[in-house]
Amino acid sequence: MSSFLDLFLASGSVVKLLTTIFLSFILLALLNRYLRSYWEKRKFQFQLLMLCLTFIAIVVVIIVLPLSDGLRGQLLSLFGILLSAAIAFASTTFIGNILAGVMLRVIRNFKLGDYITVNNITGRATEMNLLHVEVQTEQSDLVTIPNIHMVTFPVKVVRSSGTIVSIDISLGYDIPRQRISKQLCLAAEDAGLSEGFVQIRNLGDFSITYRIAGHLKDTSNLISVRANLHSSVLDRLHADNIEIVSPSFMNTRAINGQPIIPTPQRVEQENSENKLETLAFEKAQKASSVAKVETAIDQLTAELEQGKESLNTQDQQAIEDKLQILNVQLNEEKERLKEQDLKND
Repeated sequence: MSSFLDLFLASGSVVKLLTTIFLSFILLALLNRYLRSYWEKRKFQFQLLMLCLTFIAIVVVIIVLPLSDGLRGQLLSLFGILLSAAIAFASTTFIGNILAGVMLRVIRNFKLGDYITVNNITGRATEMNLLHVEVQTEQSDLVTIPNIHMVTFPVKVVRSSGTIVSIDISLGYDIPRQRISKQLCLAAEDAGLSEGFVQIRNLGDFSITYRIAGHLKDTSNLISVRANLHSSVLDRLHADNIEIVSPSFMNTRAINGQPIIPTPQRVEQENSENKLETLAFEKAQKASSVAKVETAIDQLTAELEQGKESLNTQDQQAIEDKLQILNVQLNEEKERLKEQDLKND
């Protein structure tokens, strides 16, 4: 024991060790203060860097300890074993959240300020940290969601370029659907939605379930527009003396000779056959167009390769001309898809 103390106190080893620890502490404190203000909006990078610097400082302190090479190597090995054990035991929590955070940064499926829904939690993303994502709900509450939760459950992101806002409502069979569609479309316009359309979602025993939907370009006021849509629907239907009923409502009123089925109304053919698909699957349709052009190019290329000997010069030139046109079309479709991605970002 005395020999170990002599070795420890020899040649200023204590001063060297304390100086290293003090400088490491001061350096980490300064970096923490400087980087926290410099990376105020990049908390994930800041926390990850400080974690790595802390591990490096521990290794440096072990290296400068006044010990023999064998004992120092054993301490480094012990530190490595402990770190490996920590990673192994905490892989589903601490390390798992770190890796999930890195995955979220790589995927970039949403950014700060976006409306997101994760496992029945809906709100706007306010922070993306090393271990968690913070979401502010419609009630202005802050909800902390672990990163591993974000990669385990599906994340629904409201596109910043626009989204479809809709509500369902139950109405009776005694009201012509053309009359209802007219009032619901007017309600969508009153709420600030464009390209409104109406769908019949369910034909119940005593009522019909309609869905009124429209496109909202400015998603920053999504909550207020949804509320305004409910109010506008009520105002428009009540102004037209249309009764709103529950899906479980049972109509037992006396008929007294009144026809049960309303008199059909002659209306112009609605030009909204593909409106819903165009609004809802805009990006998917562009991606489908790219895939179709690529398939056509592959088929023509294979046909040209297989028929080099059997095809004459005129047929080969015709195929090459088609390939050239398809390549130009493919570049145009890819540009449109790229513009859509930039628009969504």
